[in-house]
Amino acid sequence: MKLLKTFLSLTLILTSLILAQDPEALLQTAETQMASGDFEGAEASLKQSLGVDPSFAPAHIGLSKLALHKGDLKKANEHSNTAVQMDEDFRDWSKQLDGIRIGIQNGTQAVERGQFPEAVNEFEKILGNFPYFSEAYFYIGLTKFRAKDMDGAASNWGKALELYPNHRKARKGLNNITKQYLNNGNKAYKTGNLDKALTYYHQALKYDDSFYLAYFQIGVIEKKQGNSDRAIENFLKVLELKPEYAKAWFTLGVAYEVDNKLSEATNAYLKAIEINVGYTKAYGNLAKIYTDDEKYDQALDLLKTAIQIDPDYADGYMRMGLVHAKQGNSEDAISNLEIATSLNERNYNLWFTLAEQYNLAGKWDDAINAALKCKDLKKSFGGSWYEMGVGEMGKKNRMRAKKYFEEARKDRNWRKLAERKIDEINNPAKYQK
Repeated sequence: MKLLKTFLSLTLILTSLILAQDPEALLQTAETQMASGDFEGAEASLKQSLGVDPSFAPAHIGLSKLALHKGDLKKANEHSNTAVQMDEDFRDWSKQLDGIRIGIQNGTQAVERGQFPEAVNEFEKILGNFPYFSEAYFYIGLTKFRAKDMDGAASNWGKALELYPNHRKARKGLNNITKQYLNNGNKAYKTGNLDKALTYYHQALKYDDSFYLAYFQIGVIEKKQGNSDRAIENFLKVLELKPEYAKAWFTLGVAYEVDNKLSEATNAYLKAIEINVGYTKAYGNLAKIYTDDEKYDQALDLLKTAIQIDPDYADGYMRMGLVHAKQGNSEDAISNLEIATSLNERNYNLWFTLAEQYNLAGKWDDAINAALKCKDLKKSFGGSWYEMGVGEMGKKNRMRAKKYFEEARKDRNWRKLAERKIDEINNPAKYQK
């Protein structure tokens, strides 16, 4: 039995070696590889067959057919001519390639005359005889593009890429189309027409399901509409296609954070920072998670790094101020918040946060001024009126404070707090210790 196994093993090895040296067998292998889309393997097999027998003309015919798959008629002709020089029996193949050349010439001339249906007909005739000639689909796509039929152009360039994924001209053309859909979607998004934006993004994916930017924008809209699961699904698709896209990791972290999946959010922010060490927003959001988890030292380390990277990072100073406030360091909190407002004077929330800290520190006039800044930026925000009221109460101006609390209660988010303060003004004895 042992001798039998050894004999069978040697037989298999010998058979493989014989096949490896048989040009006909290598040609059949190449044809199988070509049919399955393994073009690199097919080319290697054909070149190997020529290595065994440099005069093996069918290998050059195989390389000629391979060139047609790639859309390279010039290269197809070169190999065809070599085959004919070796064996006149392949002259008919050369004539067939001439037919492709004439068909392309007729088609391109029809395009120049603006006869687009006639041009498409010429290219489709070529595909009738050579359905694997990717360049024919490229030319149909180009014709459709000239006729301003974007869908038709994208569809045919997609077919060219199905035949040969590395077809550069078809890829470039399809990218131009999908980018147009992306740009149209972005314009619709900016005007608030989210449904129309989604339609454009999905249209882009219809023709190129590897277009990661379309998935990203869909994720942004789904997140905006509160569809967290679908948003995360799209961001993960982006990262499957482009794992080093730091912005997708950051936005994925934001989506996880909204869902209170803080461990996943933390990992996403860390990955964004790993890819882009200068991603200050990722530092800031991660610091917020650490702050909420009372990991103040870690939060401050992150924020100090962010501010070193970008000294004008207003939110970094704001978050540092909040960490110091949590630690009871009022002076440090105010100092950082003052820097934040100087860097971003148009952010009403920064002025509100500063007003709140001024009030906690008993700096009533500073609190009122900061709250006034907040109110000027967002008059309907109850928080600004509330902090103005607290400042006036601190100065013993109860009637003015009550007026501000009345304004604050118009914002339903501040109604209960404002009503409690009004009650405190109306019934001071009730709140005396």
